[in-house]
Amino acid sequence: MESKPDIPEQQWLAALRRGDERALRVIFDRHYPLLLNDIYRLIPDEDTCKDLAQEVLVELWRKRAELDIHTSLRAYLRRAAVNRALNYIKTSKKIVLEEPEERYFEADDTARQVQLKDRQENLEEARAEAIARLPEKCRLVFTLSRFENLSHREIAEQLGISVKTIENQITKAMRLLREALLKYSDLSPVIILALIGQYSG
Repeated sequence: MESKPDIPEQQWLAALRRGDERALRVIFDRHYPLLLNDIYRLIPDEDTCKDLAQEVLVELWRKRAELDIHTSLRAYLRRAAVNRALNYIKTSKKIVLEEPEERYFEADDTARQVQLKDRQENLEEARAEAIARLPEKCRLVFTLSRFENLSHREIAEQLGISVKTIENQITKAMRLLREALLKYSDLSPVIILALIGQYSG
């Protein structure tokens, strides 16, 4: 079977189930970069992202004979990547999910924000930079809410913490993002709200 971009996904999956390594290569080439992005939102460390993305695809190959994918392969792999990232976070204990409230942003961060503004090319980059600068716990919860569309209860169940803690972290993330983006004098409050969104559990 040749690697043609117009071959339907189900044919590659069927070939994968039969143990065709060429199908695995096609799937790897198409989905590995996307998996890196999915995991990087939760764990901004390139080496860890590469390891976890590769583990997702190794697991896909290992379980190839029993694959039962009802969604798209992209959705299946994305969910597997998010779950693996969450498991990594919980087992490595790199993020303390329950902790006292702290002041995370310095009161006067003007110089850094000016530098940040200078290197922003568009609003999406500005938002991405602001999200990346969130405290780890805030970024994790916000990302699961914003990019994975999980409810507060679903996030609480995934992380093994209370819904109240999730609500507090979402509130904190929204506040910190507003504070960061308000330093862009050319952004109106309406645009800022559109950038960070409004969330409910």
